Amino acid sequence: MTGRRLRRRAGYAALMLVAVAVAAQFTAGRDPDAQPDGLVLRNLPPLSRVTALSLADGSRIYCHEVEEIAPGELRLRRGRTWSPLPTTDLLGGSLTSGGRSELFLLGTDSYGRDMAARLVHGGKVSLLIGILAAAMAVLVGSIVGLAAGFAGGVVDGTLMRCTDLALSIPRLYLALLLVALFGPSLLNTVLILGATSWMTSARLVRGQVLALKRNDWVASARAAGAGPLRQAIIHVFPGAAAPVLVEAALRTGDSILLETSLSFLGLGVRPPAASWGYLIAEGRDRLLDAWWIATFPGLAVAATVLVINSLGDRAVRRRQPAIVPERVRAVRLPLPAESSSLS
Repeated sequence: MTGRRLRRRAGYAALMLVAVAVAAQFTAGRDPDAQPDGLVLRNLPPLSRVTALSLADGSRIYCHEVEEIAPGELRLRRGRTWSPLPTTDLLGGSLTSGGRSELFLLGTDSYGRDMAARLVHGGKVSLLIGILAAAMAVLVGSIVGLAAGFAGGVVDGTLMRCTDLALSIPRLYLALLLVALFGPSLLNTVLILGATSWMTSARLVRGQVLALKRNDWVASARAAGAGPLRQAIIHVFPGAAAPVLVEAALRTGDSILLETSLSFLGLGVRPPAASWGYLIAEGRDRLLDAWWIATFPGLAVAATVLVINSLGDRAVRRRQPAIVPERVRAVRLPLPAESSSLS
């Protein structure tokens, strides 16, 4: 398989992940926070099936096994206990109309919640945080880099020294400090991730602006009477937009990883808006007897970040100009035998 096909399939996988996360309420099929039956459904392994019985009063009960012991009389096994149930209590008055088998594709957690539903809805939260935090970081970084590169002088020196100071602080420690000050929530997580990742975008935009502001079209706009703000926004910044978009893709994956770390430590998104990091934290104490609780969210984080970074790397390679080396005429040096014969 060629590299082009691999990149194309990676792009399709990324679009599929985004589509599944956005349409979570349609693809999951179950409420991610519902705890219908903790006795029967708790800690079910992947690909488990249980029998769901719909009762005439509108409720539903789950059981491991159901047997018909007499006409109009059923026997249910819930855990290790068998209990009788008349068929008149079922919806429709029969096991055929009131009972069905339900599949739990990724198993359940310790409270009987469906892991497939929680994984899809957690992906919606994680992707939302990653995209919003990356957009905020790119916006702030673009403003700082544009102001520093176009103004120059004291403004450039002051903004870049502030950027270097922010870069010198480890991002995770800075995020932990801000979360401790303002508290964990969905909004605070987005703002903190965006406020701690704008520095790279600022330096990138500044470098692009320094190279673009010397072009002839900027001088023509200045001669035509355009002010500094119009020159920067209309004539300079569009030329730096392409690398900014690539940086946004890379920032998205980085923000998802950092949000996962914060949620794993209990400092990220709070329930009921559980993200992938929170799901991993829920299963860290059950890795031996219920490994699927933490394994599937971890695999989802790794796959999503890998796909996003692959798309960013592909965009970087497409932006790089093809460098064709000049052909240099080779000079053939005589071999030792030829040099001795010539002498």
